[in-house]
Amino acid sequence: MLYTQLFLNFQPKTELFAGLKAPVKSVVFAFFWVCLLIGSTATASGLPDVSLKTPPDLKVEIMDVDGRPVTLADYQGTPLLVNFWAIWCPPCVAELPALERAVASFDEQSVKVLLVSVDRGGAKKAVPFLETHGVSSPDLAFDPKGVLSRHLAVRGLPTTFLLSADQTKSWAFVGPFEWDTQEVQQDIKALLSQ
Repeated sequence: MLYTQLFLNFQPKTELFAGLKAPVKSVVFAFFWVCLLIGSTATASGLPDVSLKTPPDLKVEIMDVDGRPVTLADYQGTPLLVNFWAIWCPPCVAELPALERAVASFDEQSVKVLLVSVDRGGAKKAVPFLETHGVSSPDLAFDPKGVLSRHLAVRGLPTTFLLSADQTKSWAFVGPFEWDTQEVQQDIKALLSQ
């Protein structure tokens, strides 16, 4: 249906596989699914390949738990993992326990974890939500108007940025990850040593 809406000249008789016999169609179909499955599991362990970028100005103000302004530049001097999330985002919520467990491992590497909620309710909504989900270790900040997320070109949630200690290098990760796995910990250590 969607195909016919996008391509109005679609004619079922002229489809790509119309002239192929049933066994050949089955082989092509099976090959397609095998490629899809292999591709989807290729990055299941560890982090995907990401390119190193220079971060923009990190002095954009967001709010901490007490309503005081804070910037990412305030964390300069220590590597920082900044996770943009929201309570209405199921992948974000699924990722929170792994971030909570990862804080201890990141502390060993001197990496700080900052959760930035983009919920419009700010701390009033996010803090009780985190408490009910047992998340208390990462630092919390709030960007209810989306100022920092727009500044960093966040296009989807969850999005996580890894910033070097001097904040001259950054890496962006879109989607949920198991941040507490050994593979991810090693990947982060390798990225920060670049």
